Amino acid sequence: MGYQQAGQIVENGGSYYLPKMVGLGRALEFAYTGTLDGERAYDWGILNYYVTSEELEETTRGLCDRIISTPPMVQWISKRIMRAALDSSLETTMVMTSNAGGILSGSEDAREAREAFREKRAPVFKGR
Repeated sequence: MGYQQAGQIVENGGSYYLPKMVGLGRALEFAYTGTLDGERAYDWGILNYYVTSEELEETTRGLCDRIISTPPMVQWISKRIMRAALDSSLETTMVMTSNAGGILSGSEDAREAREAFREKRAPVFKGR
């Protein structure tokens, strides 16, 4: 027995973001068929990782370790700029990153990163 489409549309922002992420043709294919397995989602760029269930915890913990080693302000500002960039021009995005770069470079976390690098130790970020 084949797969049966459930008779639903892609909701909650999916119809907005999915074509931007994977292209209109792939988004429509998914909308028309309702079929998308893990390997194909990875190939399309919807998933960052495609691992076995045995590798899942190690992969997730490794990713989390890399994320938490990044200054919180960098995470927050990057997220805000990238989300705004979805509906902005390249010029507007470049202005946002230029402004943010100046703010971040003068932060306590940036000073801590430079000191930790010089002292050959892991930085301790505080989000300031």
